[in-house]
Formats: sequence, structure tokens, C-alpha cells
Amino acid sequence: MEIAKVVKKVIATVKNEAFEGYPLLLVQPLTMKFENKGAEVLCIDFIGADLGEVVMIMKEGSSVNDMMGLAEAPADAAIIGIVDHIVLDDRKIFEKSRAEAA
Repeated sequence: MEIAKVVKKVIATVKNEAFEGYPLLLVQPLTMKFENKGAEVLCIDFIGADLGEVVMIMKEGSSVNDMMGLAEAPADAAIIGIVDHIVLDDRKIFEKSRAEAA
């Protein structure tokens, strides 16, 4: 699992039937210092995340397939949670309510 920030919504008028009913979002993986880490990742959104939110992503195709209830779907990554806050070394390094106020 990794943390990431939702940066773009992806609109596809035609897509694989396995993705029907699931939004697609582009996310930017982050380090624990909230710096960009690597390339953006296209994710299936199981949670209902919105632009700018910090989310938890899973980049394991077989686990994403399990969540979709399919044996084989062309999926590698999924948003599996929205981060409310992060505590690292007994110090709160992220709080969603403060990020929304900023």
C-alpha cells in the first residue's frame, strides 16, 4: 500500500466492461514527506475519492481483481481508502481537515 494524492479524473466513454460503475482517477504517489514519488498511477476508485484528497492505493493486480470479484480484469491499481490523518513517530504529519481548510 502507498499514499497518494488524487490529481485528475479520467473520463472514458468506452472502457472495458470490468470497469463499468467504477470511476477512474489519476493519482500521484507521495513520500511520507508529501513529496511526489515516481509517475502518476491510474486507479480504479472503490471509495468515492475526490480531487485533492490523500488516499491509500494498492498496486497489486491480483488483489484488485479480488476486490472486483473477477478472476481476470485488466487492472493494476485501486484506491482503497481516504486518509483522515497520519501519525509518524508520535507526531501528526497529516490531518485531512487542515488540508481541506488550506
